[in-house]
Amino acid sequence: MDRIVQSYIDDFLKSQQIDEKDSSKQFEMFSSYCAVAQQYTEVFDLNDILTGAGGDCGIDGIAIIANGTIISSKEEVDDLIELNKGLSDMLFVFIQSKTSSGFSSGEMGTFGAGVVDFFSETPQFVRNQFIQEKSDLINYIFSKAVHFKSKPCCFLYYVTTGKWVDDQNCVARKNMIIHDLEELDLFKEVQFIPVDVKLIQKYYRNTIDVIETEIDFSQKVLLPDIPKIKQSYLGYVDYEEYLKLIVGDNGEIRKNVFYDNVRDYQGDNEVNIEIAETIKSASNKFILLNNGVTIICKKLTNLRNKFTLTDYQIVNGCQTSHVLYYNKEFINGNLQIPIKLIETLDEDTVNNIIKATNRQTQVTNEQLIALNEFHRQLEAFYQTFSGTQKLYYERRSKQYNYMTEVEKVRIVTISTQIKAAAAMFFDKPHLASRYYGRLLKSVDGIFNEEHKLSPYYTCAYLLYKLEYLFRNKLLPAQYRKFRYHILMLIKYDFSDGKVPNLNSNKIENVCKKILECANDNVELQNEVERMIAIINKHITDASDTESTKSASLIEELKLEVNK
Repeated sequence: MDRIVQSYIDDFLKSQQIDEKDSSKQFEMFSSYCAVAQQYTEVFDLNDILTGAGGDCGIDGIAIIANGTIISSKEEVDDLIELNKGLSDMLFVFIQSKTSSGFSSGEMGTFGAGVVDFFSETPQFVRNQFIQEKSDLINYIFSKAVHFKSKPCCFLYYVTTGKWVDDQNCVARKNMIIHDLEELDLFKEVQFIPVDVKLIQKYYRNTIDVIETEIDFSQKVLLPDIPKIKQSYLGYVDYEEYLKLIVGDNGEIRKNVFYDNVRDYQGDNEVNIEIAETIKSASNKFILLNNGVTIICKKLTNLRNKFTLTDYQIVNGCQTSHVLYYNKEFINGNLQIPIKLIETLDEDTVNNIIKATNRQTQVTNEQLIALNEFHRQLEAFYQTFSGTQKLYYERRSKQYNYMTEVEKVRIVTISTQIKAAAAMFFDKPHLASRYYGRLLKSVDGIFNEEHKLSPYYTCAYLLYKLEYLFRNKLLPAQYRKFRYHILMLIKYDFSDGKVPNLNSNKIENVCKKILECANDNVELQNEVERMIAIINKHITDASDTESTKSASLIEELKLEVNK
């Protein structure tokens, strides 16, 4: 194993709190994480992408992405269609890794054949449960093709610790696999990416380095002094310079520079079609017809007209940026984009800018939820814990992404917080597979300003500890799908069947007892095994995902645990 890669793997395992001794398994996890992170920059759980051993069709990892979200259920598909009026920016990511020091055309062929068979209507390969569930999910997505804004893209990452040298046999095999997938006529684009030792190092660095880009910004005016703004400019940049801000080294659009998916790219809606028409027929008028983009960065330095933006977000201009990217072949260079460039570290100012720029067109309340006072208070409450109880509430997308001392599994996103709270304290574990925006609308009273903050931290911390036990195989893997049910059951178990209101002092005592249990892995494991025994009384097949969505099961479990 390359020494640098091994050091990165060690850092990765620590960050993910994974206790895996098998070096090949370590490399599989590391490779899958790095590959998916090139396409999806938010926090994600490895358990949602790793295929498992046996019947994996030669595939180590699979990620299904749409509308800026990793999709794990059919319900999420339905919710995204309803909330976003369709499915856009769809990506299917497949990963295979080998610890060998070279590339084998035969093993590449096995990987490619597995992916082709994965999309076959009459598959031939033996499939394990994970592969079958992902296949069913993709089939469901294609059954909703009428809602596609465009066909999905398919990315295959084949990772080794060797060096890619364009070997004739390997290149031929790669092209054959691309051809076979293109022949299915399912995809807008197919890429087979050989990832060698240098590229996998770069991929991992991308996950921890602060994004930094230099552009030529000569056409600008310095705005007057504004309180809490270090500096700000108004002007325009040429298209080629703007492209540097939104396109990564892999040639794909940088999803991580668009703030927290405040508004997903909407595809070919009326406004975006008009923007595209302007690009194609009147690009010299683009600067007059477009409202421009707003960019906020934490650090802005310049030498004459060369500006370096560090840790920046495009807080308004997601639609414009995507339409420009997808129509780049029509741009002849005679196109300028108006921009506002702002340097500030003041959070209130950032919030006000985001609200103002995004309220000019329709944005749903759940998309701006991070700016609410309750979540600011909750973030501060999380910060009162230390040591093994330390978690990080991520109100802002990638808020802790570049703090290398923060273990990634300790980051709690708003989506995770909503699911954990809805399951544990609002008895909605059967809805946890929903898209968080839809789930939020289904739970009356969540995030009430009168609520104590400890229940919200407690459910997130307990979920974090459950994921640790499942990730390290201390609990049977097939029960991970019931983790939200387990949250609810533990709440009732520690409340003696009488759960106090979330605004009462008594709920603080319940949370304290739950946290004491969660801090002891042995005690927690015993508690969870008792809850699993309760679940087993009311299900017939632990591998059946549909049982987790049953409302009647919730009532049965509540009656059982409250006996």
